Amino acid sequence: MHKTMLAAAILCAAVVNGQTKFTINAKIAAGNPVTRAVLEYDNGKVFKSDTVSIKLGKFSFSDVVPRPPLLQITLIGPESSRLDRDTAENDDQGSKNIALFYPEGEMNVSFDSVGIATVTGGGKENKAHDAFLEMLKENQKLGDQALPFEQIITAFIKKYPDAYMSFDLIETFAGAIQPSIFEPMLTSLSARLRNTDKAKKWKIALDRAKKFDVGQPSIDFALKDVAGTPVSLSSFRGHYVLLDFWASWCGPCRAANPELLAVYNKFRDRKFEILAVSLDNRKDAWIKAIAEDKLPWKQVRDLEGAAGSVAKTYNISQIPQNLLIDPNGIIVGRNLGGKALEDKLSDLLLK
Repeated sequence: MHKTMLAAAILCAAVVNGQTKFTINAKIAAGNPVTRAVLEYDNGKVFKSDTVSIKLGKFSFSDVVPRPPLLQITLIGPESSRLDRDTAENDDQGSKNIALFYPEGEMNVSFDSVGIATVTGGGKENKAHDAFLEMLKENQKLGDQALPFEQIITAFIKKYPDAYMSFDLIETFAGAIQPSIFEPMLTSLSARLRNTDKAKKWKIALDRAKKFDVGQPSIDFALKDVAGTPVSLSSFRGHYVLLDFWASWCGPCRAANPELLAVYNKFRDRKFEILAVSLDNRKDAWIKAIAEDKLPWKQVRDLEGAAGSVAKTYNISQIPQNLLIDPNGIIVGRNLGGKALEDKLSDLLLK
């Protein structure tokens, strides 16, 4: 997440018919060669992107939304490039030519000559956003003793249970729910936010995910391998097996394969196996990816992809995901990769 230097003066948000109205007045210091600003946010129906012209170093923007959204302003240079968005070095002041905040009521945003933003105005939502950035900053100072990101999120939600910032942070963990991490976050939300339609759907997804949490039994299935031979999960009984869901078109899956291969080679002679379930619709792309990544473990394919019975059975809505299953068919780990998987297998197989 990009950092911003935000100075919050808490004002009352303007509410129109139960909705939030916001107005942004922005100034850009002389010497900053920008011509337009892109404002990106969720307006409650769709993700919205608006571009406004910068005239005489100023621009303004207003909207009415169901709730204060997380809004990002990105300044655009004279050659239609997003200045410093990808290349600027972050410092304690923030990211250049970017402002990130929760708009409520009337707010002022000032960019200095090098693009560092200062935001004033807003309400309790932006105050929570400032507090979260400060928590991240303090945690970074701990160095090797810094808390994992999910622990920071849980602590923040407990302190700000009714903030939309808390609601938005939880959503980043909702795609591949790990109950031990997700449940404390969800239960810490205020009753108001837990009763939203989205949070109710999260609760249903959480209950499904609990069926495949650590300590629960795995569910057997059989799919065909590259040669068309059926392979069952139960055929791996007596071994630790990593049930790995992936696809040839999944960039993060492919990027993780070299580390997974290193772990496999280290433990393959110690009763450790991998059963990879591809969600590829195209057999040729699947086989090509196996060859390109030099994957030696057993490969099967769910012909219906993410809509297939095995993906549904294991509540797989996005990939990569995996489950580590012990010799008795009990799940002993979820979404372990790289060093985390190596450490877990070392504890199980080398002691």
